[in-house]
Amino acid sequence: MKAIIRIAISMISIVVLFSYTAGQKIKTVDDVKIIQNKKRPNPPNGTPSKMKLELETIIGESDDPDKAFSQLSSFVVDDDGTIYALDFKEQKIKVFDADGQFFRSFGEKGQGPGELQMPAGLHLAPGNELAVDDALGKKMVYFTKEGKYIRDVSYATRLALVNLLMDPFGNFIGREMKLEGQKMFFEIVKLDTELKSVFSLDKIGFPIPIPGSGNKINLMDAISIFQFDSAGNIYYGRNRDYEINKYTPEGKLVKSIRKEFQPQKITEEDKEEILSRLDSVPTAGAVNFREMFEFPKMFPPFQLFTLDEKGWIFVRTWEKGKEKDEFVHDIFDSEGRYIAQFTSKINVSVWKNGKAYAADENEEGFNIIKRYKVSWER
Repeated sequence: MKAIIRIAISMISIVVLFSYTAGQKIKTVDDVKIIQNKKRPNPPNGTPSKMKLELETIIGESDDPDKAFSQLSSFVVDDDGTIYALDFKEQKIKVFDADGQFFRSFGEKGQGPGELQMPAGLHLAPGNELAVDDALGKKMVYFTKEGKYIRDVSYATRLALVNLLMDPFGNFIGREMKLEGQKMFFEIVKLDTELKSVFSLDKIGFPIPIPGSGNKINLMDAISIFQFDSAGNIYYGRNRDYEINKYTPEGKLVKSIRKEFQPQKITEEDKEEILSRLDSVPTAGAVNFREMFEFPKMFPPFQLFTLDEKGWIFVRTWEKGKEKDEFVHDIFDSEGRYIAQFTSKINVSVWKNGKAYAADENEEGFNIIKRYKVSWER
């Protein structure tokens, strides 16, 4: 069981990891609006279709260890442009103003109230609060934005609850790991503010990869992507087909955004690069990822997707650009129409108020956050 728990905790940082004519066909089937997009963008007349990202600020690049990141885990940005960054190694939240200037940090390692053991995620919570997901402590720890501890919400009764996201109202969606016989499952569940299950959205099964058993997880098949929009609707992609489904906060499917795509082959070089990244993932105990995972012949349609406050969807695909680490990104408007495409090394995780924020590394290999100005042209 201890080995299984170590594997479960290790998955936290992984399933975080990571037609030639234009046009759309739109139809409604059983009250579900289906938008079928072709391979090429087809923006409606007057819609901006060319996006440019211009670097504005670098956050966390400093010789002062208090102002830099030892190991950046995640970050969020509030409406004022203040950046709250979670440093996994230091067990601290570091706060930077809208100009990228450091002005506060808080957090302490430990097992007591308000203390952190393995902070895996950071969330903007209602009421000007922050919530830190302590994966090892199996609790959500709430602070004021000034760093004052408020409360803990435990999920200790669960084997593993990973990759939690919070909606604007304090509810969550995440993956709950479960055991049934000789299989493990990721159940995609919505949870209320007390981390109690509300409904299940999907269930993904795979064999238990206990060392020496010979069982391996299809790494690409185990990954699915979910996001909330500003109204609490859920966007979910199973990652077998190029399909992103929109659900109401109550779990009703109302829209399916689809796109034709050309599958990309997984090379031996791709496999080695992905496994090398996994080898550097912080885990609770020794885990040999190379014994745990196997790969299909082809990449799935996309790596991940994010939403901005307007409900536009930004999809990072597995299609490579001309330069190393470049990937093709697809952009869909709030209606689900494929309107633009760009190729970039930038892996944006937050779109807010005309800005894009991405975790990156500088030339010395230290973690930083880059903020870009987003501009559009027709």
